[in-house]
Amino acid sequence: MRRQRPQRPRANRDIPQSTSQLRSAKIFVPYGLDINTNLGEGFGHYRIEGESDLLPYVTSANIACGAHAGDPALMESALEEARYHGLAIGAHIGLPDIAGFGRRELHLSANELRASILFQLGALAGITKTFGIEITQVRPHGFLYRQMSHDVRIATTVARAIAEFDRWLVLIGPAGNNLLTAGDKAGIRVAGEVFVDRAYDSNGNLVPHTHSRALLKNTRDIINQAAQLVRHRSVTSVDGITVKIDFQTIHLHAQVANATHIAEEVRLMIPDARPLTSEPYSVDEYEHPHLAYGE
Repeated sequence: MRRQRPQRPRANRDIPQSTSQLRSAKIFVPYGLDINTNLGEGFGHYRIEGESDLLPYVTSANIACGAHAGDPALMESALEEARYHGLAIGAHIGLPDIAGFGRRELHLSANELRASILFQLGALAGITKTFGIEITQVRPHGFLYRQMSHDVRIATTVARAIAEFDRWLVLIGPAGNNLLTAGDKAGIRVAGEVFVDRAYDSNGNLVPHTHSRALLKNTRDIINQAAQLVRHRSVTSVDGITVKIDFQTIHLHAQVANATHIAEEVRLMIPDARPLTSEPYSVDEYEHPHLAYGE
């Protein structure tokens, strides 16, 4: 029997209409692209400036779960904000690295990574339960996100840990074959993600932060890349090559210059933006969620 999720009231938004009616052919996004952002990526008295300013323009917010950032009080206040704006709730998971904001190279065993993910999901789920809402998606952060794009074993471990927790969750990750393979192996839905302010190589992968052109810094360049992604499902690589990318969600950063203006422009491009939706895959009798963590 299908589990019924409670409907979330959505805040009234005066989003101008557009002649562009862009719709995704992917079954995970039946009505339009998702626009996501991160929320609650501080710790203690430290806060990320501008996070709340993006909330009127996105459809989902990924809340840091205490590993790379976040703490119980901050998680609760982030949920309050996300609920006020009628947003879908994501768990923003990362490696246990508060000091390095989850961006340092940290290599965990499959069992350690699984346990860390379950711990983080459980922490956020415990708080969301008091709000009468549920997590709908999971988005990895930092070095873990990069590992997933280059190592299908890591991607699969992440996907299987999520499936073990809740097969209704959608895994957001770097668009590409690793994400799709991991989702198939774990039996969960996945959503490929793109960035409007990050550069891509000729294979459709994000350019490493060490690259001199990894970040798009000019506001007009960022908006132009967003328009190309939305209208043509492609980006122009740092080598000048047009690369097609299959994606279902767009990520917006709060830490870029003119972030609110960029978010407003992106939302205008996607007037029918919708949160990600999912239902679990069927699982064959011989399958077991603990299998192949060591593959």
